[in-house]
Amino acid sequence: MARPESSAQDRQRMRERMIDAARRLYLDRGAEALSLRTLADALGISHTLPYRYFGNKQALLAQLRRDAVERFHAWVLERDPAGADPLTRLRALFDAYLGFARRHPPEYRLIFASDQPPPDRYPELLAARERMFDFAMDVVQDCIDAGLVQGDAREIAHAYWISLHGLMTLHVAHQLVHGCRFEQLAPALLERLLGPLGTSNAGRSRTRKAAKEQRR
Repeated sequence: MARPESSAQDRQRMRERMIDAARRLYLDRGAEALSLRTLADALGISHTLPYRYFGNKQALLAQLRRDAVERFHAWVLERDPAGADPLTRLRALFDAYLGFARRHPPEYRLIFASDQPPPDRYPELLAARERMFDFAMDVVQDCIDAGLVQGDAREIAHAYWISLHGLMTLHVAHQLVHGCRFEQLAPALLERLLGPLGTSNAGRSRTRKAAKEQRR
């Protein structure tokens, strides 16, 4: 007797189980230890079943990266003081980026791993990345519209991102070993990125407050 085919809902539940288990394996043992076989073993299912959902390890990692990017974006949005002045929102954006890397280093490493396929190979992952960057670019554009900075929003957002990414990458790789800790460098970097915008007493107070909150 032929076995009845699973429903779309059953398949979705199995996919979600696999993604949850794969994330736990990654967080516990790292990307090198993650494979479709170890995933099957963790769930107690056939070794061939994960291939029906993801095809190969890179597709599974792309799904995990997409989910991590969406969690990163949600983290940033939750900390956006919508309706505040552009400079306050820009500072909040910087603080949120740095805060996510500090609180969730394994996921940050997963998102920006250097040994991954180009994001455009996985359109849903690329779309998640673009949504996050577009939000940052909108915050920068508000600063441009307010006359606080001059230039192209996309270029400026890239410049900010590159600078923040340098600090975050060194932090999650445990390479800040030359006498300055993340808690010292984060507010100093923000002041340098903001330049004249960050020279007000109110601006300095906000940066010091953000650094204290990150240490908690």
